[in-house]
This record gives sequence, structure tokens and C-alpha cells, in this order.
Amino acid sequence: MNLKNKTAVVIGASGGIGREVSLALAEAKVNLILVARRMDSLNVLEKDLSKFGVKIDKFACDVTSPDSIEKLGRSLSLKYKSKGVDFLFHLAGIGVYKKLPDISYEEWKASFDINVTSVFYITQQILPLLEKSDKAYVIASGSGMGKVALSGRSPYCASKFALRGLMQSLAKEYKKTNINFVHLTLGSVLTSFGPLSLAEKKRKNAQGKGYLDPTWLAHHILVRLENETLDPETPIYPRHYFNESKKDIR
Repeated sequence: MNLKNKTAVVIGASGGIGREVSLALAEAKVNLILVARRMDSLNVLEKDLSKFGVKIDKFACDVTSPDSIEKLGRSLSLKYKSKGVDFLFHLAGIGVYKKLPDISYEEWKASFDINVTSVFYITQQILPLLEKSDKAYVIASGSGMGKVALSGRSPYCASKFALRGLMQSLAKEYKKTNINFVHLTLGSVLTSFGPLSLAEKKRKNAQGKGYLDPTWLAHHILVRLENETLDPETPIYPRHYFNESKKDIR
């Protein structure tokens, strides 16, 4: 697939993986619709993308708010009703890593609002635009924790199991259409996301723990998109990732 002049919506564009995917898409000459909670972070990202010469649109959206998601849907429908969009990347996420007695209701709700419900509702809002594409992709960043549950992180694991179920169900529902649903089953990524800081992850990485480099990951996703080798469930994780996870040493 030739990616040049395609249009991609990137949810969570200013985050660790979202930023790298946005850069890789711009480098491939894909026009971008960037979505994040704060417009100031999108303005910074736009400056970094300007050298690639692609069209860039920016929208602030609180993905925990149905009203905010509906406003995003209306804005995109008005602006892109004739051309549509080709790719929708769901890269926003939250990780709550606490034991059961310490989890607040707000943390539990946010885990599902951001990791699952926003994927459902944003996709539903943008669906008519995806239907205009010759071949569209909805790609969500899942986790190995959606396959192997670990202790001390039940909100994250539960929401990632739910996301995996959502994406697998939609992949079957839309199997004979122009829209492809892809769940990326990711291992640990070398970003600040999660219970460890980026500095701590880099130290562990130097000691031999496997992490995915976010720049490599973004380009790997795009190569597979270009070659049309993304499966409904696409695992991307470091060597020994699941063996280490199954030990569940806490």
C-alpha cells in the first residue's frame, strides 16, 4: 500500500508511542489529524513535524468525556466528509498499578474510559469517514497484559483484556469490508509510561531487560502497514517477554 497522501487520525498523538508514530507517518508523507488532551502539547509536536511538509490538523479532546468525543466526531465529519480518513490509531492509554485495596473508583473508571471506551466511541464516531477509504485500518495499542494477567495491576490488565476482546470482535464483524481492525499486542516499551520512570527503564535495559524502542516500533508498524502484513492480532514484544511475565515476580 502506498501511504503517501493518505490521512491518519492519531489519538494520543503527543504521548511516547503516539509521538513516534506521528513522526513516522509524517516521514511517509501521510497527512495527519493529531488528537490529544492538551493543545499546547500538539503545538509542540506540530513544530517537530513541520519539516516533512504534510498537512496537519489538531484537535484537543478529553477521551474520558463523551461530549468531547462527540465534538471531535462532528468536527471531523464536517471537515473530512468528502475525502474521509484512511487510518485511525488509538494510542492513548493509562496504567494504574496498585493492589486491590488501594485502587480508587476514579482510577478504575479512568482505566476503562481511556483504554477501552474511548476506542469504541471514537471509532463509532469516525466510522462513516473510514468507510470512504479504499482500505482503512483501525489500529489500537494493546498489551501483553491483555493476554497474561499480573498481580498488582488489575485495572490495567482488565482494561487491556477488554480492549483485546473489542478489537478481535470488530475484526470479525468487519472482515468482509474495507475496514481492517488491528490489535497490537505490545511488550514493554522504552517510554515513561508505567510504574517505572524512563531513566529506570533505561537502567534495566542496560542490565539486559528487553524493551521495545519506540522509534523502531513506530517504523515497524508503518512497514507492516505499507506491506499489508498487519493481522487482527499483531504481537510485537521483546524476546522472552511472556516467559518473564509469567513468572510474575513481585
